[in-house]
Amino acid sequence: MKDNFNFIKEFRKLFLNSPQCGSWTRAAENCDYGDIITVSKDCYMCYNSGNCRNAYYCEDSRAMIDSTDCAFCEGCELCYECVDCDGCYNCNFCQDCNNCQDISFSYDLRRCKDCFGCSTLRDKQYCIFNEQFSKEEYEKKIKTFDYSNSAGIKFIWQKLEEFKKKNPRMYVHQHDATNCTGDYIYHSKNCHQCFDTRHTEDSGYIYQANLDMGTKDSWDCGPIPTGMDLCYDIAYSHYLFNCKHLYWCGNVKDSEWCINCFESEHLFGCHYLKNRQKGFYILNKKVEEDYYWKTTEDTKKELLKNGIYTLHDLVNKDLAKGEKDEKKRQTLDGETERDCFICGDHFNIVPAEIEFYKKMKVVWPVYCPNCRSEQRYKLRNERKMYKRICDSCKKNLISTYPPDSKYTVYCLPCYWKHIG
Repeated sequence: MKDNFNFIKEFRKLFLNSPQCGSWTRAAENCDYGDIITVSKDCYMCYNSGNCRNAYYCEDSRAMIDSTDCAFCEGCELCYECVDCDGCYNCNFCQDCNNCQDISFSYDLRRCKDCFGCSTLRDKQYCIFNEQFSKEEYEKKIKTFDYSNSAGIKFIWQKLEEFKKKNPRMYVHQHDATNCTGDYIYHSKNCHQCFDTRHTEDSGYIYQANLDMGTKDSWDCGPIPTGMDLCYDIAYSHYLFNCKHLYWCGNVKDSEWCINCFESEHLFGCHYLKNRQKGFYILNKKVEEDYYWKTTEDTKKELLKNGIYTLHDLVNKDLAKGEKDEKKRQTLDGETERDCFICGDHFNIVPAEIEFYKKMKVVWPVYCPNCRSEQRYKLRNERKMYKRICDSCKKNLISTYPPDSKYTVYCLPCYWKHIG
């Protein structure tokens, strides 16, 4: 490798020329239409979901059976149009309901059965808009509501929205969470502005860490960070240690600026590598250890000079703008209150964040937390499927990459064969 190589140019060239996986499924049967589906069967247009059966149009959900149009749900069966529900059966148009059965158009119910249009109830049965009825009265009254068409659904939904305003709400959704700010946080402590997060400690801006693997001492990770420790600017990855600026990587440690790498360590600017536990790699090429440390340090200075602060920047940012951003960033040295370089919104850098940046040797951010999160989301394709062929074996496949994509796209078996 030449000492004077242009890392940014070579990284983008390698990214463009490396094959992409058409869609990510694992142990999934008859789930061709969808992406990031694991251990599931007979699912259609589902995304980031696992352990599902006969699920349709479900997103960010787990263990769903015979359910349609649900999001952020877990362990539900025969459910439709539900959000943030857990352990529910035969529930429709519900939100934030747990362990309920045969309820419709309801919000924030726990252990309830046979309820309609209710809000903030616990251990109740045969209620309509929170009014208690006998079983016979309930069954008679419920027949007067017609939600077999869109007009009827809209009428009931509007009535529920007005009714919900009369009942108090919990200020956040947290359980077994200590010293945490954010929403939908469970079994965690010392978390700053985290959302949809479980088993997370001493971290900030963690999003959708909703599996049970745990995330520790990491910032700006998500969606779907699983089993992280000492990580920064990570998306769609699992089991990482001391890593920065990674996308879709697994079982990797001591690596930076990588995409789709697995079971490896000491990678820098690599794409689509697997089983590289020994040695040191820059742009997919093995190098001597001394050369690795010197070159990576020089390269990080060059990235900073060009205003490359995130993995999304490295893939997409106009370098002329990057140089201007870096000059502007240098004028902010030490300022904890900043205006985002992307959207202009004001944001603060908190003390715990500063300590983390010192530990990880990264510059303080110039993008607000929302824009940083949005950048990580943009690294993956939209939730839209296309019919195309594998560019290797020429078999038909359903992919998140359109047929006219500029990338080389492989089916999953060809992809794994390619990266070793």
